[in-house]
Amino acid sequence: MMRSKKILLLSILVFLGMILSACSSSIYASTGWNGLTADSNTAYVAAGTQVYAVDLKTGSEKWRYPAKANSKITFYANPVLTPDGQLLVASYDHKLYSLNPASGAENWNYSGPTNRLIASPLVIQNMAYQPSSDSYVYAVDLTSHQLVWKASTGGPIWAQPATNPGCGCIYVVSMDHFAYAFDATNGNLLWKSQDLGGALVGTPAVSSEGVLYEGTFGKEMIALDAKTGSILWRFGTQNWVWSGPALENNSLYFGDLAGYLYALNATDGTAIWRIQPQNAIVDTPVVMGDKMYFT
Repeated sequence: MMRSKKILLLSILVFLGMILSACSSSIYASTGWNGLTADSNTAYVAAGTQVYAVDLKTGSEKWRYPAKANSKITFYANPVLTPDGQLLVASYDHKLYSLNPASGAENWNYSGPTNRLIASPLVIQNMAYQPSSDSYVYAVDLTSHQLVWKASTGGPIWAQPATNPGCGCIYVVSMDHFAYAFDATNGNLLWKSQDLGGALVGTPAVSSEGVLYEGTFGKEMIALDAKTGSILWRFGTQNWVWSGPALENNSLYFGDLAGYLYALNATDGTAIWRIQPQNAIVDTPVVMGDKMYFT
């Protein structure tokens, strides 16, 4: 029975990978536990004690890492494919692993953090910015596998950092209720927001106009000026907002733990519509054309 449940879970994840990979060679990722990333051929699934590579055409397993499960190592964050051909996976054993996406062989691991890695790294060119529940974000060089800098927030970091092309910075949200902007090169603090009224655990969405959108455990969706961190608008929700929003055509789409799904005008935060399809929504929706998919 347990094996059947595991096969069913894996089949569901692979099906999601097929949907996200259809008609495109782009890389897509889910944003909630368990983690899944897919390219045009393979889904990479972080599922508890192992990471799986699954063929999207056949559903067959290509490899798993580690080959033998280790109860001391668990994976939940989305794997991340890098431009230079690595697969990065963050683990609860405080390590960031680099795997060969074709074979699953371990390339290297970075063990600087002192607590669980719950979120995926943000990869920009040859740098990985790994958040940790020890309150630090670690900038790791993908070639040397060495720490370049680390910067502290006031609380655990459960969300993947975000960036905006050309800003030379990364945005980090923390469970201490604050959002931060750090210089991507040296980790210097550029700005820190005011207290946003609740823990922040979802990856922010960033617009090309320089606006940062983030949901909070204070039952709000908040828009911040990405240059200064000042608040532009706030929108009240029925319950905690766990995940970051999807931003598409100047509309924000996101859910809350009361099971409501929202669409907002990204410019001013006014509601476009709201529905309550089912139970708690803890993942970022995926928008494709005129349809939206969510869990």
